[in-house]
Amino acid sequence: MQIACTQCKKAFNIPDDKIPKDQAFNVGCPACKAKIKVDQHLKKEAPAPPTPAPAADTVDAASMVVQEDFSEDDELKIYGDDDKVALLLDSRHKDVWTKFLGEKEYHVEEARSPEHAVHKIKITEYDLVILDEAYGNQPLEKNAAYQNLLEMPMTTRRKIFLIMVGGNFKTMNNMQAFQYSANLVINENDLDKLPQVIKKALNEHETFYKVFKESLHALGKS
Repeated sequence: MQIACTQCKKAFNIPDDKIPKDQAFNVGCPACKAKIKVDQHLKKEAPAPPTPAPAADTVDAASMVVQEDFSEDDELKIYGDDDKVALLLDSRHKDVWTKFLGEKEYHVEEARSPEHAVHKIKITEYDLVILDEAYGNQPLEKNAAYQNLLEMPMTTRRKIFLIMVGGNFKTMNNMQAFQYSANLVINENDLDKLPQVIKKALNEHETFYKVFKESLHALGKS
């Protein structure tokens, strides 16, 4: 979708897959940095009939998300193809992660709640997501951010390197990572070893997916 800055009038495109459906949002002008409200994609439609409430024993990420409009105060950031973007969902160890990710030249975003994280994951393609097992003071089985990651289509999920942090994890335990559908688990007491741990884990991840992508290409599926 093409939009024009209300301040400097510069026109630029926003990829359609980055536009939240049925919600207005803000975006920063790449030229003058002014904040622009985008709502021209919204359509005037009759309100849909109410949907039946889910059964009491049905739990999924969508049912956990409070219907709150995060787009009005979220600015959609446009990143380049070579930019590395991380979503930090670990306020307890924020200083450690911010320092590490800054040194690795990641653009770092945060969310103020698990529900807000779900919204951000929908509109931004993250290379890295760091999730504290106690994020939002919610157990993982009730955490909307974690459940949303579990329910993603694999074609989308495999693009995200998910790191989970907490006192219940054994650092770089592959079976535990598999159990939680994470790419890497780190015990919070090992965060001082972050550079070595991340380097080794990312190298293994890149090697695996290089072989995976070559295999798909050979089968004509890429």
